[in-house]
Amino acid sequence: MGAIYLAVIGLSAIGVHGLVKRFSLPVSRQVLLPVTVVTTVAFLLVDAVGIWRGWFATPLSSTLLMLPGRGALDAGLPIEEVALLAALAALVVVLMSAGKSREGRREGELSARRAGAAILIGITVGAGALAANVGGEYTAATAGLAAGALLLAAPLLARSQASRWSVAIFLGLTLVFDNIMCAAELFYYSSAPRSGVMLGYAPVEDILWAAAFVLFTVQLTASARVAKGRWWRLLLASRPVSWINTALPFAGGALAAGAGEAVGAWFLPLVIWWGVAYNLYLYGINDLYDLATDRKNPRKGGAEGALLQNSDLPTLRLLLLFAAFTGALFLLTGTATVPMWCLLGIAFATAYSAPWFVRARAVPILDAVISATHFVIPAVAGLALGGELQQAWIAPLAAFFFWNMGSHVVGALQDVDADRRSRIATVGTLLGVRGGGLFAIALYAVAGLLLLVQGEPLQRIGALLPLASILSLLPLIAGRPTHQAARAAWRRFMLLNLFLGAGAAMLIIRSLVGAA
Repeated sequence: MGAIYLAVIGLSAIGVHGLVKRFSLPVSRQVLLPVTVVTTVAFLLVDAVGIWRGWFATPLSSTLLMLPGRGALDAGLPIEEVALLAALAALVVVLMSAGKSREGRREGELSARRAGAAILIGITVGAGALAANVGGEYTAATAGLAAGALLLAAPLLARSQASRWSVAIFLGLTLVFDNIMCAAELFYYSSAPRSGVMLGYAPVEDILWAAAFVLFTVQLTASARVAKGRWWRLLLASRPVSWINTALPFAGGALAAGAGEAVGAWFLPLVIWWGVAYNLYLYGINDLYDLATDRKNPRKGGAEGALLQNSDLPTLRLLLLFAAFTGALFLLTGTATVPMWCLLGIAFATAYSAPWFVRARAVPILDAVISATHFVIPAVAGLALGGELQQAWIAPLAAFFFWNMGSHVVGALQDVDADRRSRIATVGTLLGVRGGGLFAIALYAVAGLLLLVQGEPLQRIGALLPLASILSLLPLIAGRPTHQAARAAWRRFMLLNLFLGAGAAMLIIRSLVGAA
């Protein structure tokens, strides 16, 4: 059933893309992707609360994979939910582009005052529903979310016909397809936290949830339009292609330690934090203090880093503070270990980039050492959920460290010319392209040897993976040590990393399961 569910989501997304192409709808990735990411993350957190409190659940038979972090109904988040939320958010953006909109800058902008008022009215409505005993927790939560989102989007709805049509069409589609999914038993609900009012097979709370979702998304879409690319640049600053490089080590570490349920429903927010918020801070603070040098670097302005404008910096600083603050919020998990590792990650990210701290980014060799710790810390944070550090984990963690250190060196080689023009000392400027390539090969070799000497067969197999990284660098060593050669080596690394990183993670995690 899970495969069918995921296939339907995929086909729906393809169908929406076909409509965009067929009718030449003005859907810009500078709007589509930031809105989709923000909405998906926000409502994944809403769903995490719902799973924790037992408002709803998906049967294990209806999903391909259920994430750790089981709630009151002994179920976690189905992996298909991520794709579903992203597809729904993209649908709303497309609907908004289908009609002419008259929203002005005032309605499109998300002011702190209006956002604060929306939060206040949402809390008031939710608390009032609970006090009046109207349904239960799910009823109160969805009513509060819908009321807050309505206040947030009210000025936009008053002026924009496109937003009104988008809301109406989305709610109509929700009523149809939610009934189909509920009838197919893709979801089930506890009777206690809801009102019992049904719209066919679907509880009325699902429609309130959908109303909050679409109202929130149409407002985000309008805001992204008037931001003139700011949201897109800030999204690029977080390096979305790197989110998995920190989220997977954390999740893998927790699973390897047998601690997937150690923090209960907090597991999903932690994975999101290590994937999104951590990368936003890690790369955002780097872009903040490297703004002058990035403007001299021809590869900036795409997936490998944003080319920020001065007008983006106040928002970026607020986002950096938010990312750090949310790490401290994990004190609510009931253990000091979780926020300690989050804040340690923030500290090392600051040490790498901030000129008022260490600025390791401009200290050769130390730059590679600190950079490698950025990816080891999430893995250790996941393992730490299992209690004491086990001896069996030391060699794989050390191998992971040296592999990441070598990868940093490869990345630094493509920036040698730009860094020298900016008079920044790095491991690349110190060793040069050929010398840096040889150093990276040595680091990869150390990583492979650390795994090869282990008694665990799967770790020995994993030792072959750094060999592929070494082979990818041979053209750089054999040819002329130019910027183009270094750039080509980095591109090969980025392509290989998709497969090598996932393969190494699965092998090492599987080998460590039970070691705790």
